Amino acid sequence: MVKVRISQIFSHSMEDVVAAKKELDAGTPFESVVQQYSTCPSKNNGGDLGWMPEGAASSLLGATLAPESKGQILGPVHSPYGYHILRVADVEVERVEGPFNPGSSMQDVNRMFPDAHSLLFKQFHFGLPVGGYKAGETLASVSKSHSKAEGEVVNFLNAEFAKRQIALISSRELKDRLERNPPKPVLLDIREQWEWDIAYIPNSQRITRDNCESLLSGLAKDAEIVLIDWKQDRGPDFSRWLSQRGFTQVKCLEGGIDDWAAKVEPQLARYDIDEDDGYRYEDIIEGHAPDGHP
Repeated sequence: MVKVRISQIFSHSMEDVVAAKKELDAGTPFESVVQQYSTCPSKNNGGDLGWMPEGAASSLLGATLAPESKGQILGPVHSPYGYHILRVADVEVERVEGPFNPGSSMQDVNRMFPDAHSLLFKQFHFGLPVGGYKAGETLASVSKSHSKAEGEVVNFLNAEFAKRQIALISSRELKDRLERNPPKPVLLDIREQWEWDIAYIPNSQRITRDNCESLLSGLAKDAEIVLIDWKQDRGPDFSRWLSQRGFTQVKCLEGGIDDWAAKVEPQLARYDIDEDDGYRYEDIIEGHAPDGHP
């Protein structure tokens, strides 16, 4: 939800980087110091490394980032490549579409989304006032009183609200549907090949970047589609994407194939994913986004 633009001064010489930091501390503009000391090709662009996701930027900088981090300078930092001084050139909070905005009253939020209070408490430690929220209190004012970025809070609520608007089908319900007479639901498996090789549901089809268009073009817009992922982690995003393409009967398998293996086919192998190891799904949505949608 946050992307960050980073600039750097880089050199293999520790002495040069220390001298560069002294120049910055003395008030010399960052771009001028880049030109004087940096040996990175980014020097031609004022040290600009471009935009990167929050996770990648936080890993690089070793710090949690927020809009108020703009302008922050860190370093010198030593890496296997040399010595770096890093600047947070810009921080942009990407807006998550949904019914809530900073001006939404807390009373309206709780009326539209009864889970909002427990979610805000769990994520941000927002406590519900003894007498409830007052008429004039908004997401912006409550975020400020808890020293939280309003954009982060609004995005979080909109994302959680969207998750709960996705149609689900339980493993046992899907089993019953598959055992009935036709028409049976179309099972689209959105996992990667190595996951499919470990376990899959019979008669499901693995949808990939390469076969995405041909597979979807053969389906009626009102076909009942069930999306299968690992633990229902990516299904909601994919479901919304299919809805944008006009498919009206899309459901996610609740709990994914892991739940199916636990409750329906215990003979299926189960597996775990460590997302810190660089795990990612195939880029189906990004590779075929319709009409400019993400």
